[in-house]
Amino acid sequence: MVIIMKTLGSQSAKLVQTLHDERKSIFTLKDAARILQSPKNVVSNMLGKAQQRGIVTRLQRGLYTLVPAELGSETVYAGDPLVVADHLPGERLHYLSHGTALAIHGMTLQPRIVVTVSAVGSPSRTINVQGTEIRIVNIRESQVFGIEKHWVDPGVSVQVSDVERTIIDCLRRPDLCGGYAEADVGTWIVRDRVRTQTLVDYALRLNVGAVIRRLGYLLDSCQIGTEDDRARLTEKLSATYHPLDPSLPADGPHSAKWRLRLNVSREELEAQRGS
Repeated sequence: MVIIMKTLGSQSAKLVQTLHDERKSIFTLKDAARILQSPKNVVSNMLGKAQQRGIVTRLQRGLYTLVPAELGSETVYAGDPLVVADHLPGERLHYLSHGTALAIHGMTLQPRIVVTVSAVGSPSRTINVQGTEIRIVNIRESQVFGIEKHWVDPGVSVQVSDVERTIIDCLRRPDLCGGYAEADVGTWIVRDRVRTQTLVDYALRLNVGAVIRRLGYLLDSCQIGTEDDRARLTEKLSATYHPLDPSLPADGPHSAKWRLRLNVSREELEAQRGS
């Protein structure tokens, strides 16, 4: 058996201590260069050696996490997936979204397999970071609203869509949360505390016809909201029909009220809520 001694040189010790003082378990090459007051190429070489000794783990180019001392001889540590995903977009505006936000708010019983983060100006892609699948969704800056902090640990927070924005995002991209049925179940779970006026405000601000239609149907299906909420949505409808769930075949009856093709039945939705 090979035992790896995690001895810290003076530079590594300074880096680790300062990162702990700054409450940063995940850090960039730029952070390390600032702390050590050394050129990036020198610091990059030092971090490579620190990784070999199991002091840090490289998550992707220029992004690292400290390996907790309590892991002993372990040399690889992926870090908290939510914190890692929150760091991947760097300085771009971003927030954890869709199915990941459903899980954070307790709006789903499904296991969280993929971590989804929406980011401004970042190419949409799925990457694997030390065994964690992280999906990045490109959005426009005007679409960054309805965001709040979620505390992962004392002193460590991530940006996440609030309950209402989470629902709206799932209505826009049901494929990123497990389908329209998951958005319905999530709304049903929080139906006693969801702010329906805010839901409508967000839908109108996003100004996507399919979202407005699906939200109207969702209000009826979950028996929430006021007639004023529905009227504000109805006046924005055009004659075009959209599928309730765009990831499923476009069959089923039509809803003239909300201009939707109901390719998920009410019975299916009620069964999902009870499961």
